Amino acid sequence: MPTDTQFANDWLEERNRFDEAARNPTVEAAFLRFAQEHAPFNIIDIGAGNGGVFTYLSPKLPTEQNWTLVELNPTLLKRARQRLLLWANGNGYTVEKDEQDYLLFTRQARRLSIQLRQGSFLKLNQILPLEAYHAVTASAVADLLSRDMLEDLLQQLHRQQLAFYPTLNYQSMRYLPAKPQDEAMIEAYERHMQRQQNFGRALGPSCTTVLRELGTEIYGTSPVEGSSPWVLRPTDIAMHRHMLAFMEKSIPEIAPKLDVTGWADHKRQLLQSQQLHLNVEHTDFFIASSHA
Repeated sequence: MPTDTQFANDWLEERNRFDEAARNPTVEAAFLRFAQEHAPFNIIDIGAGNGGVFTYLSPKLPTEQNWTLVELNPTLLKRARQRLLLWANGNGYTVEKDEQDYLLFTRQARRLSIQLRQGSFLKLNQILPLEAYHAVTASAVADLLSRDMLEDLLQQLHRQQLAFYPTLNYQSMRYLPAKPQDEAMIEAYERHMQRQQNFGRALGPSCTTVLRELGTEIYGTSPVEGSSPWVLRPTDIAMHRHMLAFMEKSIPEIAPKLDVTGWADHKRQLLQSQQLHLNVEHTDFFIASSHA
């Protein structure tokens, strides 16, 4: 995830439609069946970014919902609030309450309550009463965490019998047409994802395997899972440019001898001639306690 706030917001805005198109329908159906068993449905979205999970899922959930969006970046949280208000107005909701950290939308029998909490979801049990919720969602979060961080999060959720619905968990990527340098560039990019940081090594592309293993071990049952790929076509120019920019920035930190600039320039030439394709493989998971 980029650290520059404006760039991060631009990236999140661009990727929203790819995230929505990628969601695995089988995993989503398992989550929705679980949600229908709870009224009202109380849900936490961690690493909420600009609120894309809420705007996608809320129309599919029970009529009464209580959301808490947890985001570390206060500027992104402010942007999420703005997007949610625009979404509500565009979808026929009445904004009953419009406070800095709380929104209430109503439309006939539907009631959507949203708390906005700035903070780290790694301390979730310190900032929220987890026993009041039914489920936690996350999008493109697990690859950023170390194994210990993910295990601690899952333990927190399981202790309170919270279901967990993490989507867009990175697995691999592949450019088409394939070129000889692609493998080395992608391998270096993924090593950068797993580089040593102050909290340890992030999981990167191993997050799907680790999520499956830890989820099964901690919850005592295998998660529902399914593929959720981004499919970038030649016309998806902005998204391609974002991906190439990430790689150009990160690869030299890991493999300075690789000619990433020349490689990326060639990809941009393919993009200009409408030949560039990119598949980014992810896996969605849903797991719930048998007593949830």
